[in-house]
Order: sequence, then C-alpha cells, then structure tokens
Amino acid sequence: MASQKWKFDVFFNFRQQDLDKSFVADLHKRLKDIGINVFKPDVNSEWGEQISTKILEAIEESRIAVTIFSKDYTSSPRSLEELTKIIECVDNKGQEFFFVFYKVKPSDGLSPIGTFEADIKGFDLEKVQRWKDALRIADDMAGSRDYFAMR
Repeated sequence: MASQKWKFDVFFNFRQQDLDKSFVADLHKRLKDIGINVFKPDVNSEWGEQISTKILEAIEESRIAVTIFSKDYTSSPRSLEELTKIIECVDNKGQEFFFVFYKVKPSDGLSPIGTFEADIKGFDLEKVQRWKDALRIADDMAGSRDYFAMR
C-alpha cells in the first residue's frame, strides 16, 4: 500500500529456544549496519510466552515480517500469536512476508513441525483454529514462493 507509513522495516518472528544464540542477533546487526530498521524486543520485558501490546504494534508497524520456522516453532503460543497477527497484516495492510526454514526441511510443510497437536491441548479452540489457519496460509505461501533454508 503506497500510503502506508511504516515505523520499522523488518519484524522477526521466531522461537528463541530453537535458534543458535547469536543467529538473530547477528542478523539484526548486519541489517542495522546497512541501514535497515529492525524491531528488536527488550528481551527482559518483552520475551515471555504472553504477547505484549508493544509486540502487536511493532508487527503492525513493520513493512516486512520474517518468520523463522524451526523444529519446535509450533510449541510456542507466542510465536503462533505473532504469526496470526502477521498473516492479518499481510491481508489487511499490505505487509510483505518472508520466511526462513532453520534446521528443518521446507518440503515437510509447516503443520508437522514440532509437536503441534500435543502442544495445543488446553488452549481455547477458537485461538487454536486461528493458529492452524495462519500455519496453513504460511504453508501455502511457502509452497508458492522462494524461501531460505538454513542447515
């Protein structure tokens, strides 16, 4: 959307526990070094499993969202909530969406990543359906676009 004003160039969505300690930090630094404004949450106050208003606003205010899919990505309700918001912004705000497959095979699809069915027990069924829908849409997008695979 031409009239959209973006506060950030990039928002990263990922499950921290699955990634090497320096992966996102190095990526953030390299992008910052070339003048790309990346939202970086305050790890101490923004990094719980509950998604904060600040994070939701950062997603809405980012021109590009990059999701890093990893082995246990679907075990994180926070990551799934962020993904759901990202898909909403792609549909409603013209946000661009890219993804990286980190130590998983893109050909496996997104639904079987991790232990999704076991991880969602005890959550509101409506919320779980939104997560499944977001994963399905992302999986469809992954099948029709180029992607990055990290091994």
